[in-house]
Amino acid sequence: MSSGGGSSANVVNTMAGEKVTCPICNRLVSGNDINLHLDLQCPGAPNAGPSRSPPHSSRQPSQQKIISSSPDLEGKPSSGELPRHKAPVFGVKRKVMKVEDDDGGSVRAQETNGREEKKPRVNPLSANQPLAERSRPSSLLAYVGQEDLVGPGSLLRARIEAGEGVGSYILWGPPGSGKTTLARLIAKTANADFKELSATSSGTADVRQVFEQAKNLLKLTGRKTILMVDEIHRRFNKSQQDLFLPYVENGWVQLTGATTENPSFKVNGALLSRCQVFTLSPHTSKDLEKILHNALSCLSSPPPLPPDLVTFLADIADGDARQALNGLELALSASEALPLPSPPENMDHPDRASDVDKRNKELMETLRKGLRKGYDRSGEERYDMVSALHKSLRGSDGSAAMYWLARMITGGEDPLYIARRLMIVASEDVGLADNHALPLAMATYQACQVIGLPECRINLAHLVAYLAECPKSTRSYNAYKRAEAIATSPPLPGVPLQIRNAPTKLMKQLGYGKEYSYDPDYVHPVWNEYLPSSISKHSSLSPDLEEHFLLSPENEIKMKEWDEEKLRIWENVVNQGQPWEGRRKRET
Repeated sequence: MSSGGGSSANVVNTMAGEKVTCPICNRLVSGNDINLHLDLQCPGAPNAGPSRSPPHSSRQPSQQKIISSSPDLEGKPSSGELPRHKAPVFGVKRKVMKVEDDDGGSVRAQETNGREEKKPRVNPLSANQPLAERSRPSSLLAYVGQEDLVGPGSLLRARIEAGEGVGSYILWGPPGSGKTTLARLIAKTANADFKELSATSSGTADVRQVFEQAKNLLKLTGRKTILMVDEIHRRFNKSQQDLFLPYVENGWVQLTGATTENPSFKVNGALLSRCQVFTLSPHTSKDLEKILHNALSCLSSPPPLPPDLVTFLADIADGDARQALNGLELALSASEALPLPSPPENMDHPDRASDVDKRNKELMETLRKGLRKGYDRSGEERYDMVSALHKSLRGSDGSAAMYWLARMITGGEDPLYIARRLMIVASEDVGLADNHALPLAMATYQACQVIGLPECRINLAHLVAYLAECPKSTRSYNAYKRAEAIATSPPLPGVPLQIRNAPTKLMKQLGYGKEYSYDPDYVHPVWNEYLPSSISKHSSLSPDLEEHFLLSPENEIKMKEWDEEKLRIWENVVNQGQPWEGRRKRET
């Protein structure tokens, strides 16, 4: 009985003690323990304990090279023979790699994780932000530009650094002047919650919700809320802006508005009176160069760029930092599409310099075409430019007028709009000095209707040159303004009976048109009462010549101002320091 039991035990022991070769370290391991060995004990396994060198090799891993790999999970010994027992491996998925010593000696299998080392995850939203957004300064010390507003020693900067907040305010400035960045920096230093809404994508319901939350937060915790509304003029009209009034007036919310349009025209007057207005100027070229250099320093390995690229971008951006940064980003992309030519053996070879210059010129031309400044036909810029055109014509500066005409046409302005404005110039400024100006302006308008762009730009240039060189007279325009002033001042007298219309017998009996003299019937001048007696001195038949509405050319000149300081400026700037010839006439 005992011998039988011993025999059975030996069989169990024999099966339990059956060995298999580890596919990683080539050790003989019990078949029942192979999984445990691979997971925790094998020195070559990824989850093993303290590293132990295999007995058959004393070489370091750095002295070995990978010669093949296999995804076999069970593993094959280096001799190529299958193990007697293919023990299934559970747990981490592994990759078996054959490794050969440098001297071509023993070959063994090495097992790896089967997955590459994880790279740090990158937020795709942040990675795809434009350079202008990624390079925004995070502190007031890094903010560039607007020195008069937030420069060292300014009152606004002192309030910001003290953390006192600025209250409710409107930032008004051209695109790319730093309004949004400055508002965020001001909010960052204030001890308040910061909410940001874009007026282009938020409605009154969103604003009302933020206001109610801010009111409750202030009531429960005493913490204020700063609400920034970017492009406030776009989404909320003046009536909708009334929603802001009670919250701003009571101090429940500190409003920060940013706008590129004149807030006097685009912001509710009641709201505007409760906010401070800070005006931002376009960046100088020097400031833009500094902003561009700061953006380049944020890049890990920028491609080679033309040496004068930063100066070029700062000049063509017209004070717009976002435009300059977009140009830099475009240059970075274009430089990859236009790589530097392969260097010849001699780096100083003239062909090398020629190829580099050619590539840089192509890159600059690409930027010049891609960064043409836009023209806002619905904004303040339109009226600024047409005002510049009008005033240049009034001042007889034909070259300046031609420049503003070109700016408007190349910007996409409607030629009929320009022609209508020139018709006004023909009467307002040229007037009686050249009676051909208005007919030419009318003909130009019709030409623009019939021909259209691009050819009608020639007709507009013709009219602009003519109006600039015409003599100027405002006699008719000033006569109307003088008459308008009297015509709107009560009491307003009635029309004299003598010049009233008398189509019926009753009207004639009442004295309408009585003793009226029909001028063409007489060879000599006759008198009629053309103005009521109360204002008769303003008649052109009155002996008081300086009281006439329509003054004679001589009296019109007498009514004009004489400013010695402005005349000296003109003599120094335009007349090369020589006295104006009209001085002698005035003295005599």
